[in-house]
Amino acid sequence: MSSIQDRSPEARFWNWFKGNESRLLAFERNQEENISELVRELHKIHESLTFEIGSETEGIREFIISADGHRDAFPFVIRLADGAPSLPRWRIVKFRPRRTEPCLIGLGDLQFSSDDILATLEPQGMRIGVSLYLGDEDHFDERIVGHIGFLLLDYTLGEYDVETLVGTVSFHPKERSTRLTKLHLRDLPLAFDQLTKSLAN
Repeated sequence: MSSIQDRSPEARFWNWFKGNESRLLAFERNQEENISELVRELHKIHESLTFEIGSETEGIREFIISADGHRDAFPFVIRLADGAPSLPRWRIVKFRPRRTEPCLIGLGDLQFSSDDILATLEPQGMRIGVSLYLGDEDHFDERIVGHIGFLLLDYTLGEYDVETLVGTVSFHPKERSTRLTKLHLRDLPLAFDQLTKSLAN
């Protein structure tokens, strides 16, 4: 007879995952179906949960569980990841992690390289306000730029820190002047961590 814990949504997800492990390891062979089924199973736990699967490295793939930027789904990410069984061929990761490699993110005809983005930081109580400077004044669509900007911010600082430590986020054309020091996006994590540490002391 199964225990109450074995009948939890998290346990049912991992039982399904283990039953389909070989297919998921070869994720790209039937990518559309695999995405659809994984999203369906994750949404049985919380409607905001999503995922990323990393490329295989030395026989191991990353399975990243994300709240897709929804703070109310954070406990579900943590509970699901903590409830994972032993999966030797997988590394289970809570939330989208920080990435250091340059990236290119676009939406429609508009795209930006992380190498071309500047940022400023400003204390806001115990949080940190972030402004991103990208694009030009003449063709600045704040809705599209903002969507891309949030993706770049998650990519640079990681999903958890963006949701728990970042305050106001604003977006401006790259040439917009500011009294704050503009940083290249690649330098943002170090400056952000230093400022976070100083605010905590």
